[in-house]
Amino acid sequence: MALRDAQHIPRSTYRMQLNPQFTFADLQRRVGYLAKLGISDCYASPILQSIPGSTHGYDVADYRRINPELGGEPAFLACAAELAAHRMGLLVDFVPNHMGISGPFNAWWNNVLENGRHSAYARFFDVNWRGTNSTERPRILVPVLEDQYGIVLEKGGLKIEYEGGGLRIASGPLYFPLNAAAYSAVLAPVVEDAGLPAEDRPKLQELLQGFRQLEPAAYAWTANPEAPGQLKELKQRLAAVLAGSEAARKRLEAQLAQFNGRPGDPRSFDALDQILSVQCYRLARWKTGIYAVNYRRFFAIDTLIGLRMENPEVFAESHALVALLLKERKITGLRIDHIDGLWDPQQYLDQLQKLRPPPADGAPDAPLYVVVEKILERGENLPATWAMHGTTGYEFITQCAGLFTRAEAKKDLTRIYRDFTGESADYADLVYEKKRLVLSEMFVNTLTQLTAGLFVLLTEDRHWRDLTRPELAIAVRELVAAFPVYRTYRRLGQPVSEQDRRLVDQAFAEAARRNPRFDVQTLAIVRDVLNGAYPEAGCAPERREQIERWVLSFQQYSGAIMAKSVEDTVFYLYNRLIALNEVGGDPAEFGLSLEDFHASNRERAVQAPHGLIATSTHDNKMSEDVRARLYPLAEVADEWRSWLLEWRGLNQTHKTTIDGHPAPDANEEYRLYQALLGAWPLDAEVPDEDFRRRIREYFRKAVNEAKLNTTWVEPNEAWLEAGDRFIDRMLSPDTGGAFLASLAPKAARLAHYGMVNSLAQTTLKLTCPGVPDFYQGNEVWDFSLVDPDNRRPVDFDAREQLLDRVNVREPRELLQNWKDGAVKLRVVHRLLQFRSQRPGLFAFGDYTPLELQGPHAAHAAAFLRREGDDRLIVTVPRQTARLGCPPVGLLWADTVLSLPEELAPAGEWRELITGRALAVAAKLPLADLLAEFPVGVLYLRRGGNVGV
Repeated sequence: MALRDAQHIPRSTYRMQLNPQFTFADLQRRVGYLAKLGISDCYASPILQSIPGSTHGYDVADYRRINPELGGEPAFLACAAELAAHRMGLLVDFVPNHMGISGPFNAWWNNVLENGRHSAYARFFDVNWRGTNSTERPRILVPVLEDQYGIVLEKGGLKIEYEGGGLRIASGPLYFPLNAAAYSAVLAPVVEDAGLPAEDRPKLQELLQGFRQLEPAAYAWTANPEAPGQLKELKQRLAAVLAGSEAARKRLEAQLAQFNGRPGDPRSFDALDQILSVQCYRLARWKTGIYAVNYRRFFAIDTLIGLRMENPEVFAESHALVALLLKERKITGLRIDHIDGLWDPQQYLDQLQKLRPPPADGAPDAPLYVVVEKILERGENLPATWAMHGTTGYEFITQCAGLFTRAEAKKDLTRIYRDFTGESADYADLVYEKKRLVLSEMFVNTLTQLTAGLFVLLTEDRHWRDLTRPELAIAVRELVAAFPVYRTYRRLGQPVSEQDRRLVDQAFAEAARRNPRFDVQTLAIVRDVLNGAYPEAGCAPERREQIERWVLSFQQYSGAIMAKSVEDTVFYLYNRLIALNEVGGDPAEFGLSLEDFHASNRERAVQAPHGLIATSTHDNKMSEDVRARLYPLAEVADEWRSWLLEWRGLNQTHKTTIDGHPAPDANEEYRLYQALLGAWPLDAEVPDEDFRRRIREYFRKAVNEAKLNTTWVEPNEAWLEAGDRFIDRMLSPDTGGAFLASLAPKAARLAHYGMVNSLAQTTLKLTCPGVPDFYQGNEVWDFSLVDPDNRRPVDFDAREQLLDRVNVREPRELLQNWKDGAVKLRVVHRLLQFRSQRPGLFAFGDYTPLELQGPHAAHAAAFLRREGDDRLIVTVPRQTARLGCPPVGLLWADTVLSLPEELAPAGEWRELITGRALAVAAKLPLADLLAEFPVGVLYLRRGGNVGV
């Protein structure tokens, strides 16, 4: 069960994407707007120093420094002061799983590259120093070169330089430190140079001797914990000598030129090759990382290295600044990125709570507010022992998708999709197939290392000594591919939970079913290791711990494999209705019953009342308003079929034949039409170049992620260019006039339906159990696709001007002029203001489904929130494309809302969005409740004034 109290619990959050183009100063200027909107807490993307030029901040390079590209500490403190002046909290996105290592900006990592296992930071990173070949000297693979190492070397692409008191290897814009062995190799001929001034020779000779004494440590064979400090001192002394002697510097530069070789003369690079061969790292072609990288990465990104956050020293060093900001109350809560990547999430969350500041002004001690980024599969629950308040709210997006998608259309849309594309694969089969794909193409070395570790452990047991490494690799691969969730959460020395045991057994059964010719005994032993049945009772404690440690490593990787195969592959291949292909969603599930919708809300009210609930995030495949437009395709399936056939005929001539296949293919074309309908600009007959550019970029990302006709690793430029031409021709009035004339009115119609859905899901987010989270700009219409499209600059000036006049306009006028976004902003502003006046109702109020009766009862959802004397009735429309748009007034015919006895008759209620007073009886006609507006939110304070 999540924590139910905190030192500070947000009423609402507003996510701001900070980057060099939107800094702390820019955020500070918008605090007043957020406060006026009714937001209680700003929710910022990572604020610590990242790799320069980062547009997202998830590649943290220094945990002890506020990002200077965002304005640094002074700008952050000014922003924090502005938030405090408006009594607003600050929820900060924190990245504990990995750090950015692109370039020379991560001092911890560069110290490891320079000093190897003797670095004070060697145990900070999740590096497999053993590698896959125990006879090799342990080195870190650094896959950054554009081509094979030898080719790059002999073209002069690697150069040794002297800069700022030290030697380094330059590879284009990247720099890598050199160890003591390199200094010895470079200084030896300098000392022997007859032209070296006599007064410099003894000094350099002494330094050379010092570097030579450190060479064994540089090779990382012998332990010398003092070596890094000694190397640093020698480098400082060398810098002093060179600074005082121009002649010595020139001799060094001349010697470096010799080491750097001459293109066309391969032998001239031997000396540099020798220097590189004795470093603690090995520079390699970028593709080599897929097969041989020996550190844990974030997903499959070589430039993001996994941290050993379970190490107390790593936790202390990486959280020192955050702890200070919490103590000073500059930060009031944390959003934890990628919790599934951690060795022991529960241990981490327990440690995090120790950072909470002491209670203020004699208040009772309470936990720190923490939410975690976590994707929950259907039926999966977070461990009850986690010290956090909930997730970042992906599951609420899935709830809304189910509520607004007509379940009865599943067969029709499946048939339409199959007929148009020829795709008939079952979703579960596709997930399994793509898990195996990413294991073979992105996580080869992960599988190799997991297999190697388990092989050693099992073959030490005489019962399993005949087990071969290849068959064990198959068993591990198949269990990963069959895993039904992102990961399990076994802990060192702790019993396996019933949920984890059930999930492992489920994976085993599925793997065995899919591999009937494979030895089930091998699958069974891996299952037993994962679910705690092996080793059996009586095993030596040391061996049991080794096996448990392997399980914990397995758990860190299974989530990454799931994410890359599902979110970043299948979601771009299984295109039946892409509104369901959302982070945290399951495209195989089509529609959600009202009973299940209410059950999920009631569960959240009990389990995680203070967790975030979101409708758009920075990780979404499409914004909430795009999805809202696409849900009605399930209500107009027959028309959708005819549209597709018409458009295919109109656009067939725009395709390009590549190797005998039309590009784009039918599945890509099917997805593209949905994206156009969802993102189509309001009132546009012909899209502008900016929209065409956005669609081209979206198409390129989608087809690369699908990994079928092209991939990021092996881009098929001919296919990508064919997609560009297809889009340009069909969206140009000269070549696609007939298509545009057909598409525009259909997009406008779906946009009208989408307006109703968006108002409904916005109302739900603001009234259901949980803390409503707003992604920047989405308080009005936003028709963005996947990043980077959804990270474009937001016009806050326009939103603030709209807010200034939104409440003086009549509801009917707002609906008539809905395209300006004021109608959505009215809902957001009115309900946020109400939440600020009745925080207890939403933080602690219970949730009761209400019954609807009549001819259109299936087209609405209603519930009651109740706390103390406060009562709130919420009613929203759903699946109303066939009912009429907007669904107000007499369209609801004789449909009524049945109220509990305690509410009816209860006197006069206030409808919060329109401001109307409404008399409520036991049977409340929706024609009255929704007479002027598509959603209704009624408030009554028992025994008090109806006003708020």
